[in-house]
Amino acid sequence: MEMSSFQRRMEIVQRRMEEAGIGCFLTGPSSTMKYLTGYSGKPDERLFVLVMAAGQKPFVVANQLYALQASVIPAGDFVYWSDGENGVEVLCQELERRGVDLSSAAVDKSMPGMFLVPLMERLQETRLLLGNSLVDDLRIYKDAEEMDCMMTACRLASEALEETVARGNWWIGKTETEFMGQLAFEMTKRGLKLPSGIVAVGANAAVPHHLTGQTRIAAGNCLLVDFGGNYRNYNTDMTRTIHFGEPSDEFKRVYEIVLEANRRGKLAAKAGNQLQDVDRAARSYIASQGYGPYFTHRTGHGIGIDGHEGPSAGEGETTLIQTGMAFSVEPGIYLPGKFGVRIEDQVLITETGTRVLHDFSRELMVIK
Repeated sequence: MEMSSFQRRMEIVQRRMEEAGIGCFLTGPSSTMKYLTGYSGKPDERLFVLVMAAGQKPFVVANQLYALQASVIPAGDFVYWSDGENGVEVLCQELERRGVDLSSAAVDKSMPGMFLVPLMERLQETRLLLGNSLVDDLRIYKDAEEMDCMMTACRLASEALEETVARGNWWIGKTETEFMGQLAFEMTKRGLKLPSGIVAVGANAAVPHHLTGQTRIAAGNCLLVDFGGNYRNYNTDMTRTIHFGEPSDEFKRVYEIVLEANRRGKLAAKAGNQLQDVDRAARSYIASQGYGPYFTHRTGHGIGIDGHEGPSAGEGETTLIQTGMAFSVEPGIYLPGKFGVRIEDQVLITETGTRVLHDFSRELMVIK
């Protein structure tokens, strides 16, 4: 992504700060910092913060250990502190030295308490605000390069799942963790970073956010795979439910209901509709088939730098769907003690219509 894109984003945030009368905005290594600067480092015990002050160029306060990594940030200045110094104190002294307006300051929601609490103690006269309203709505609308990254991420994820599933009944007897490990390997091999997911066998699939464990894949059971990875800071999120051995009539019926709900949700995911229309389209169909109580979550969530971000496709979400939005459509039915079925696709709203980003088949896959 061109440096000017990051600079433009920071300029927008600074204008918003001035309009709101906010003296400065502080964010550490987080998805917010990734969006504003491209920096993808992880937070640790050493303070690392981007400071955006009204009327000034952004600057960074970081431990000297990260001088090389920090240099990629399009900031006007860098202030480094060393081990043995107090990072929060260095930050506060720098704010005062530069004459930053400290009547009010906004902090990113991801600011660790180990820094936030001493900062509050040090700046007792400052009105501290949660600052994500300055940034989060900007992230909802992806530009062309962000869209390209997400399309690539989804294509690579589909390929990785195809390669993993291609082992067929070799998977019988293997654990959920082993399946996830192989899938993560296939994603990493293709250039996807930070692979993660949920792999759930049989009754475990009835727990929407099951923790992948040591349950073994067995004939006569379903396998729910909800996974994603990261390509150039942008995520993919996809779920498929496959079956080992001949499925029961009940499973086949539930699968077809979820598949149709997925289709209806995607049809409603078009510019001009409200986000809640996506949820209503999927949920009303599942309810009409008698499984309403077993669809226990919203139909979709935004996807971008974070795997879960705004906007949400759920009841009460009246925001209009617009070009640039990217979100999941993932209806599910979860029957406790039996099985669960979820089919999730990632959609992108483009100027020419809604694009479904995953190529992996949605038809029931039975491995014998």
